[in-house]
Amino acid sequence: MRLVQLLVWVLVVCGVAIVYYTVFRKARLPRQEEGACKRSEEVRTKPSKFACARLTKVLTAQSLNKKFDEETLMREVAALLRCPRHEDKTRINYYRSALKRCCNASDWLIVTQENAPLGQNIVYETQKNKKVNVTEEMFNLFPKTPPFSSKPLKSCAVVGNGDILSGSCCGREIDQNDFVIRFNVPPLLNYTDDAGRKAHIVTLNPSIVIQRFQNLNTRRKAFGDMMQSYGDALILMPAFSFTVNTEVSFKVQYTLDDFGLASKMVSFHPVYLQNLAEHWKAKGLKVHRLSSGLMLVSAALELCDTITLYGFWPFSTDWKGRKLSYHYYDQIMPNKVVHSMPVEFLIYSQMHIDGALQLHVGQCPEKRSHS
Repeated sequence: MRLVQLLVWVLVVCGVAIVYYTVFRKARLPRQEEGACKRSEEVRTKPSKFACARLTKVLTAQSLNKKFDEETLMREVAALLRCPRHEDKTRINYYRSALKRCCNASDWLIVTQENAPLGQNIVYETQKNKKVNVTEEMFNLFPKTPPFSSKPLKSCAVVGNGDILSGSCCGREIDQNDFVIRFNVPPLLNYTDDAGRKAHIVTLNPSIVIQRFQNLNTRRKAFGDMMQSYGDALILMPAFSFTVNTEVSFKVQYTLDDFGLASKMVSFHPVYLQNLAEHWKAKGLKVHRLSSGLMLVSAALELCDTITLYGFWPFSTDWKGRKLSYHYYDQIMPNKVVHSMPVEFLIYSQMHIDGALQLHVGQCPEKRSHS
């Protein structure tokens, strides 16, 4: 009898040990290090020198105001990005000088107390028959001076929200940049391996505030919780592009203040946006309105020494035919009536060829320094 009891006791102890090992011990194993992204084994062969020269010639010659086949553009750019690329300081200075002359992002990208004095009227970007007077309350919400130094930022990442970022493992590389620009308050918390976490400028479309947060009449706490992800970033809004944008933009600042958040709402200056639209129109770009992507890539060309674009890919598939949603975090598709994304993507591709910026598509290497 005692022998049977002993055997039962041994079996119970062994069972407990097995459960402990398989459940508790496994649960206590160290978590995978954040940023230890799984990279695919895909090998993308480089085109020949002749093929690279042909791609460069074809894409450079493509006019912005002539129709082109989007699928052909996608395949040509995907191949081009496997060709050797060289930064060209002369072309960087050319773009910087041209944009400085027309638009001057350092002083005019953002509304400040210097470029919008107390009592002055601000004329709306898209409604030139409408204006708003700069009241004392409004004036006190403007930054006193432009937030950008006259000295260029060393390295900048302009991060689009394209689904092409998914599985890219680019988060660490993005965060190595000195300055990071993002669009339309994208979720970062569960996407840091691919999209990174750093942010210095984040755009916010007023429609998001109106539709998702009931114009901040009721869902202020949810809005405040979302905005915590961006630390002390500038929240850039088109407060003076349409009359309906003004009130909601300032509501954003009041809400940020009420929740004690470090980020600040700033506004595109309508004069800057009007001048920039004229600049690109003169280059042959015919669109109803520039996208915020092209607005801030243009600003970055003035403000930054080196620029890398991530997450810009306005196509429904990648070069292998893999289906993509428009954003890495939802299923929303682009509005091609308002913005002409493929044409703007052609501009970025031509700038890449020029050596003025780097257009990155696909996975990031394990280590690549921006120093």
